[in-house]
Amino acid sequence: MSLNSPRVALFLAGLAAASCGGTEKPGPVAVAPRGRSEKIEHEKCDVSGSNVEAVDTNGDGKPDIRRVYDGSKHEICRVTDLNHDGKPDLYEFFDDSGAIRRREFSYGDTGDVNAVEIYEAGKLVQRQYDTTGQHKIDTWDWFDPQAPVDAKTGRPLHPIRRERDIHGGGTIDQWWTWQGDKVTIATDRNGDGHPDPDSAITIGGADDAGTATPAPSQATPGNDGGSMEASVADNTDGGAQ
Repeated sequence: MSLNSPRVALFLAGLAAASCGGTEKPGPVAVAPRGRSEKIEHEKCDVSGSNVEAVDTNGDGKPDIRRVYDGSKHEICRVTDLNHDGKPDLYEFFDDSGAIRRREFSYGDTGDVNAVEIYEAGKLVQRQYDTTGQHKIDTWDWFDPQAPVDAKTGRPLHPIRRERDIHGGGTIDQWWTWQGDKVTIATDRNGDGHPDPDSAITIGGADDAGTATPAPSQATPGNDGGSMEASVADNTDGGAQ
């Protein structure tokens, strides 16, 4: 799959709040350490062993799903070719209880991993994205594992906070903080490692009086497990991805 394909656009689409809400006085912004590792860590799932179950879901004679088991017949991991092109699109890893603990996604033609989800006790707690195709993480989302989940996706409707390296410089320069269905976005434009006070805006909320929608910019990670929404405005990210 190309990074410009519709499926990639679905995955990297922006917030629903940004597409339907106006702006208002910003709320508090949670600021985390500026820098963090941007390396994409791919966990190995060995499908060459003897304890592997191969499943052909479309009857073309080629396995689309490979499930790897340990000696006690507990599933360790699973590799899935979602679009039947012969390359893995999804890796899933399970804990000793059988609950999902990690998912890795490949949304490009190369088969490289460009998104990772981390779970605790089967609950999503973090997502990491390569939104630019540069083979490094530039966006991190954190979730409340106790938050209600969407019935279709099994994931919370949105994170509780997000950090981004929007300029590709290897440091965090944008912070997103959710309060209900409102999100406050603050950006470091002067490079001091802190949100600029005049940069913060708040978007969304059922009580918004306005309906103005920011002009589209480059795509940003979706907040709802992959639904298509509008991207965030240039004035929310300093005019750069």
